[in-house]
Amino acid sequence: MNASASRSLADQGLDKSAALGSFEAWLNINRPMFAAMTELNGRFLEQVSKANNEWLGFVNRRLNEDLAASQRFMECKTVQDLFAAYSDFFQRAQQQYQAEFQYFARLNQKLADETASVIKSQLDDVQADIRH
Repeated sequence: MNASASRSLADQGLDKSAALGSFEAWLNINRPMFAAMTELNGRFLEQVSKANNEWLGFVNRRLNEDLAASQRFMECKTVQDLFAAYSDFFQRAQQQYQAEFQYFARLNQKLADETASVIKSQLDDVQADIRH
């Protein structure tokens, strides 16, 4: 191996260690952000799971209501009976949809509050680290 080849290999080793050092520095600077994102992702997945379970339950309840309403409609003998059955059906459906949308609004508000809390906590930790 000639002298220029061995210098080239030595320079590459220095370049790799410099690059590794700068990556570690970058990683240390961004560690609070990674911690916050990890926590937020976990909370987000929990909320998505809750939302999916709630929505599937709601759809199941509404399908059962729809089937029961169909049965009630078929049992109507007069137009007044049919009107009362439809009125009850739509009133109940409106109440259930309203309650479900309120649930999701509260769920979204909770997620937003938790997100703000995690970000504030991480910012407080970063400020404390900077002061020390």
